Parts: sequence; C-alpha cells; structure tokens
Amino acid sequence: MSTAIVVGVDGSPDSGHALDWAAAEAQLRGVELRIVYGLWLPMAAVPFGGAAVLPPSDDFHAYAELVLDNATQRVKSRHPVVETAIFLLQRPPAEALLEAGRDAALTVVGTRGLSGLGALVLGSVSGRVAARSTRPVVVVPPHQRTGDGTLVVGVDGSAHSDAALRFALTEAAERSAPVLALTVFQTQVVQLPILDPDALARVTALDRQRAEGLAAEAVARARAATGSRAEVRVRAEAGNPAEIIAGLGRDATLIVVGTRGRGEVRRMLLGSTSRGVLHHAAGPVAVVHAPEAA
Repeated sequence: MSTAIVVGVDGSPDSGHALDWAAAEAQLRGVELRIVYGLWLPMAAVPFGGAAVLPPSDDFHAYAELVLDNATQRVKSRHPVVETAIFLLQRPPAEALLEAGRDAALTVVGTRGLSGLGALVLGSVSGRVAARSTRPVVVVPPHQRTGDGTLVVGVDGSAHSDAALRFALTEAAERSAPVLALTVFQTQVVQLPILDPDALARVTALDRQRAEGLAAEAVARARAATGSRAEVRVRAEAGNPAEIIAGLGRDATLIVVGTRGRGEVRRMLLGSTSRGVLHHAAGPVAVVHAPEAA
C-alpha cells in the first residue's frame, strides 16, 4: 500500500482548492502528491442507433497537459518540499481517480468543477469516488475555512464508523490536534408516558448517557488499534445526524464520517448521513470505508 496522496484536477477553481489542501496534507505527512487528470471522452451518435466514444482531440490533450503543468507549478510555489507526479488518464474523471487512488493513502477531490471537461460535481464525480473508493476520500469545498484545529468524527458503532474513528485518531496524532467524537441519538417520544411532563427529559438523559458510553467504547477500540494518544472528547446530541455533525463541525479543520452507518448496506452508494454531511459541511470532509466492507 502506497503512502502517496492522490488529487483530481480539471482547471476549475474548486479543483484548485482541493489541490491546495492535498499539497498541504502531503507536506504534513512527508509523502508524494499524485496529480490526476481524467480526460473526458465525448459520446457521439453512430448510424443505426447507439453511441460511440470519440478519441480525445489534440485540443483536449493540450488542455489536460496545461492543467497538469499549472497544478505542478502551483504546488511547487506553495509547497516546494512536496514531491509530485502527474497522471493523464484517458478515462472518465471518477474512474481515473478510483484507479489512481486504489493503493493510495488518501484521495482528494473538489465539490464541483468544470462542466464538460472532467467536472468534479458533488453527486457525480466526487460522490462516486467517495462511495466507491476503498481508500479514504477527502472532499474539499470552495472557500473552506482554516478551522480551529479540531477533528470532528461521527460515531455510531458501525464498522465504517470505527474505521472513520481510527482515521481521525491517526490524523489527529499527525497534527497534534484534538478530536471530538460525536454521536447522535434519537429519543422515541411515542413511547413516553403522556401524563409525565418530566419523562422526555429523563429518557433523553438516559439515551444521551447510553450513546456516550457506546462512543467511549468505540474510542477505546480505535486507540487500541492505532496507538494514538490524541486528545479525544466524547459528545452525544439528539437530532438529525447529518445536521448535527455538519453544524458542530462548521469550525473544525476536518470532519470525518464513515461511508455508511448502521442499517445502510448498499455498496455503491453513500449513506444518508455521509451524503448529508458532504452537502452541508463548511469545511473538508473525509469519507472512510471499513476495510472488511470495502
């Protein structure tokens, strides 16, 4: 398994933000940065119905090479110690990133990019890469904040959540940063005694205590697996998981979530929580798969 970081570029401002984040991460880790361009292959109608993939034109090749050259120069000007390698792959952008990132430590994408020339659109390229990659994927939004240094990780006790927690603790150790292990619960109001005005508060307190206990157990498992000594604070909140995680993570340096949580089993799709966090987060979000479930 390589320690390199892969980042997708297409010449758009959003892919530039992703490139900057990936380069800073590569410098932090002391690893190679692999800059990838997936050359879009247009479809054309053919006689008797159907469609055919046209070979990339010289203009497309020239544009792709220019984007890669500009990206390399941008990294060198801002992070001169980072070693770079460029990859021009004649595949749709998502497939190019999945191939290049198959053995990488991390793949980084922007939320959206240029329409027509390898667009990095959340729900399209970035969504497919985050859902299908077997390695961690970081989605970087435009105008992301520097953050307060904290890493916020969603915890629900699932295998993907445990993998996200291990990633967060390892990343926090690299950064000497604190971690907020955030678990979200829902109280079943319909089961409460109607005539007891204090029942909701009591049940919510019990649910919070139970949720914090499960999260603390998950943190202990992650510490044992990683050896990380990062500072971790456990917090449980009631409400919608995606809204709570994105909201409490608005000032975080990085939000980390598992690909899917409990009860979400579709292999090729993001779970509702990770998808919601990606759409609402103000900063970078890491999506992590459980190795045994990848």
